[in-house]
Amino acid sequence: MRGFLRALAGIVVVVALVWAGLWWYAQARLQAALKLYASELTSPDGTTSMSYDGISGGGFPLAATATLNNPRLTIPLPGNDMPSPLVLGMSHVTLRVGVLDPLVLHLDMPNKITGHVPQGDGAVTFGKFSATATLNRQALFNPNIFPISAEDADISDINVLGSSGSIQVLHIDRLHMHETLNPAANAGQTSLTLAEDLQGVALPDWMTKILGVPFDGKIEHLGLNASFSGALDWVGLAQQLKAQTDENAKTQLLVNAAHGWAKQGGNATAALSVTLGPSTLNASGDVKFDANAQPSGQAEVTANHLDALTSAIAAAYPSTQNDINQAEAQLAPYLSADRDNGQVLNIHATYGASGVMVNGQKMADMPPLDWNELTSLFTPQASGDGAAAPQGSGP
Repeated sequence: MRGFLRALAGIVVVVALVWAGLWWYAQARLQAALKLYASELTSPDGTTSMSYDGISGGGFPLAATATLNNPRLTIPLPGNDMPSPLVLGMSHVTLRVGVLDPLVLHLDMPNKITGHVPQGDGAVTFGKFSATATLNRQALFNPNIFPISAEDADISDINVLGSSGSIQVLHIDRLHMHETLNPAANAGQTSLTLAEDLQGVALPDWMTKILGVPFDGKIEHLGLNASFSGALDWVGLAQQLKAQTDENAKTQLLVNAAHGWAKQGGNATAALSVTLGPSTLNASGDVKFDANAQPSGQAEVTANHLDALTSAIAAAYPSTQNDINQAEAQLAPYLSADRDNGQVLNIHATYGASGVMVNGQKMADMPPLDWNELTSLFTPQASGDGAAAPQGSGP
């Protein structure tokens, strides 16, 4: 019996030592991730920068945590030459991994983000904030593999406040986001998916009354979904874009990446849904490329109760009536009406080598896409001293 107890005690000690080592390794990786994230938010020219008071670890024994204390993000505003025009801050940001679910990374933060500009202060508050990332199992002990395979966020009761946090300027009932990422995807695999869903985006009553905004200043729903398949290293592309300061060079990077993706049979789908007042708009489309990197696909747009929507807008802003009349005249072939849906818009378009077709009628020929010409439009010119500007590297 004594031998058994000694063996059991030895096993407990070994397990405790192994867990302590794993905890130390995990929280060290989390601290390194925070440091890297903070450094990546600082632009090469220094116009955007992240500062913080320090990074601490903890959570033992049930979790491994790393906390960025008092982070402050400085962002330049367009057309503003003043230093530190916008500073966003919060008390902390914590990364947390629990012992019972080590492949789920939690992002913990306070329910308030403060903002400061030279003209005054503001804030964004949350009733609920939940954000997680699914970790790539292969990346746990290999820092060279991108660690995240999916991200989710669910945020509710969002309020944007101005005048030192005393006046509400925008409210959102709920924001949900989902993303999956596979930088190593091949031509037949999904490399990126995005889904965003906003509910109850509304201006406050005082602003709605002053500006005369119809529909109580509210967008009931806004949803966006997109999916990309094919070989495209989104993480590497984002890093290249961040390191590049020349706008033409950034565009060339995007064109080169798109060309490489297209040559390998890339394809994508996207959908948008908006509910505004009495009307619901749905738009969707897809694109795919053949062996010659030539695109084809289709798009569809539907909307209902457009008569009630445009009448309310014209009543609130009479100056828009002429624009509404012109739009209705151009869309007349695609408009119809019925008792349940009011004025309805239906457009179905296809495009490709056979041309552009809208609701079964050919509207135009579609010339081949000349990638070389497109790339040359954004090729940085050589500088006067003979040194060429930075070039993007396509796949």
